[in-house]
Amino acid sequence: MHEVNEMHGALTLRIMDRLGVVVREQHVKNRIVTSGRQLVAQLFAGQVGGVPPAQVTHMAVGTGDTAPADGDTGLVAERAPRQKIADVDYSEITETTGGGDVRHVRARLTAVFDFGDANGTAPLREAGIFTAETNGVMYNRVVFDPVTKTNAFKLTLLWDIVF
Repeated sequence: MHEVNEMHGALTLRIMDRLGVVVREQHVKNRIVTSGRQLVAQLFAGQVGGVPPAQVTHMAVGTGDTAPADGDTGLVAERAPRQKIADVDYSEITETTGGGDVRHVRARLTAVFDFGDANGTAPLREAGIFTAETNGVMYNRVVFDPVTKTNAFKLTLLWDIVF
């Protein structure tokens, strides 16, 4: 039996009003880009020479709507500032494939863009996970349905990455 163990992820965007009521939620699969796959390989096996790889620490949002591609190294039109990953939860999950059940590890990362964060007239359309507050390595990228961020709501990003 051949094991299929493809890393994959999905983002849930949760929009909450000032009373804590979820007013909108969307769920979309992401693309783990080449720089993200390289990052995982280097964290797993080490890197020969150069700057050691760093873990992911921040999430960013932007207004670009170009489809994600393997060669992406940043968001198309990032709206600063990035938000620190506030919570990480690990769990084991079972996924059924053509070859049967496969046990995986899921990392759920959470970042919150509060009422005053990332506001603007151009709608948010993209997000990514990075290894630094500025610059750094981008692990993945996703494009989602437009969200015009205002100070009337906070935006929580719940990102599930499955290994």
